[in-house]
Amino acid sequence: MGVEASSVAIPSGRQRFSLTGSAGKHPIVSLDYVVRIPATFIVMLMVGSVLREQRSGMVAWSFLIFYGLLWPHVSFLVAGNSRDSKAAELRNLLVDSFSQGCLVSLMGFSLWPTVVCLTSVNAANLSLGGVRFGLKGLIASLAGIGTGVALVGANIRDESSALTTGLGIFSLIIFTTIFGLHSHLQTGRAVRARKELGLQKLRLEEQNMEIEAARMFAEQAREAAEDASDIAISASLAKTTFLANMSHELRTPLNAIIGYSEMLEEEAEDLGHVDMIPDLQKIRTAGKHLLELINSVLDLSKIEAGKMGMLVENLDIASLVQEVAVTVGPVVERNGNRFGIFVEPDVGFLKGDAMRLRQVLLNLLSNAAKFTNGGTVSLRVRRETMDDGNWITFRVNDTGIGMTPEQLAKVFEPFTQADSATTRKYGGTGLGLALSRRFCGMMGGDLSVTSELGKWTTFLVRLPSEVSNEFGEATSIHRRVNWGDLTPGGNS
Repeated sequence: MGVEASSVAIPSGRQRFSLTGSAGKHPIVSLDYVVRIPATFIVMLMVGSVLREQRSGMVAWSFLIFYGLLWPHVSFLVAGNSRDSKAAELRNLLVDSFSQGCLVSLMGFSLWPTVVCLTSVNAANLSLGGVRFGLKGLIASLAGIGTGVALVGANIRDESSALTTGLGIFSLIIFTTIFGLHSHLQTGRAVRARKELGLQKLRLEEQNMEIEAARMFAEQAREAAEDASDIAISASLAKTTFLANMSHELRTPLNAIIGYSEMLEEEAEDLGHVDMIPDLQKIRTAGKHLLELINSVLDLSKIEAGKMGMLVENLDIASLVQEVAVTVGPVVERNGNRFGIFVEPDVGFLKGDAMRLRQVLLNLLSNAAKFTNGGTVSLRVRRETMDDGNWITFRVNDTGIGMTPEQLAKVFEPFTQADSATTRKYGGTGLGLALSRRFCGMMGGDLSVTSELGKWTTFLVRLPSEVSNEFGEATSIHRRVNWGDLTPGGNS
């Protein structure tokens, strides 16, 4: 009945009270079901005492038995299987209102039972559905009264037995207790909810303050990063300008030193001062080494400043490799190494910068020769057609000292070598590989390395078959070539 519904509508959002309902039912369906069973039983006792006194017929008793024993289960099944279980339960409350009206007329409007029935169902409707739904429930109760009067007539009882009066007062106390407890719990929940909302508001304000502080910090960090970036760009430009000027200032006297050392060497040879020739050769060698270092530093600074262009032309790869082999051959063989060149017969042409490619290959082969003693140094060239285009690969392999994974990780960093012991033993500036990789990148390709300590090292230059302009944008010409791996052990 409506009283039970009102008593359980308040905690409808608390699932722990849902004793029998499934996950698809609205909480009030299961809660109303639990309360409706004992409540209708109380009403059944109260109304039954009146019907017994009136010696009512089977119609009244049948209606009372259905409402008291069967209706709670029927209403639960109807609402529980409905698509909108809450709306179905509200309809059940309207049935409760209609039924209470019928019972009032069947009892002859007995005072206490009438007060209990109409008060409880009206309070339940107002509690659960508000004023509008309460009006609907009142109309349903009046309709029930009219139906009952039509069935049994308007028999008004002036007095009730002591049993009926007692049951009515007991029922009224029970239902008013339910409504009072309900109001108390509702007020407590409202107070706690208000406090919780206040705490949440404070937490949100604190979070907003933290977010604002983080935003201000991020803004300051961004401004600091922009300032640092501007300073770094200015420093880089200043460095580039300085290196360009200094390289010019250093090249002039160095070229003079190299030139005069060569002239003095020839003059000493003509005059028979053979003992001076080794010293003059050392001067010339040191001057050339210093000039090479200056050129490398200048090239690196130009690349970093984005001011180094390329001269793109069609290159005969086989001819260029032959020139490189002639130049670097004596260097490779100086340490007792065997030197091998393997070029695919139809490797064809490459559209790129001849000077940069020549510098890369000379760098890699010179390095391989420097770190190999009594071993093998090889250069293998092939054309590869891949999913991403047509590429020319140059593999420089040596059977020298190799590198550890830690050394491989920093091998392309400028001014960096494998370790201090290697630097002391073999010399070098650490710029050659860094420049070589930058040159490959300018031509739209890359330079990579693999190695095994104490056994071998392989550098792989991978360039597109066509570099379209001076900024290294690569295009491809597609040709299908099948050529086996010439690397010994699959590593070169």
